[in-house]
Amino acid sequence: MLKSQDVRRFQERLKTERDAIESRIATNKHGIQETVQDDSGVGDSGDESNLLYEREAEIDENARDQKELAQVKRALDRIEQGTYGLSEVSGKPIPIERLEAVPYATTLVDERPLEAE
Repeated sequence: MLKSQDVRRFQERLKTERDAIESRIATNKHGIQETVQDDSGVGDSGDESNLLYEREAEIDENARDQKELAQVKRALDRIEQGTYGLSEVSGKPIPIERLEAVPYATTLVDERPLEAE
């Protein structure tokens, strides 16, 4: 079972991670908007394909960030509810080593998540 100081440490780490992801998402949105605005003065088809590739990469990165942000927020909610560090599948404690590696883990390594993450 996790000690209260461990839970506080993970909570701080998750909050820092949440803020970093939210900042990346905001920066990325700004970058995508700039790329869209730049399209109006596109030169040749090579430039255009580079811009499209750049925009798709930014959108993919944004989708990954959104997914990770949801997992981090869910972990913070679990801390508030007192269920952080317990598997959502079996209710067993998640080893601290797993939480060190993946602080928003909701299952043991060999368990399948209840919902597709």
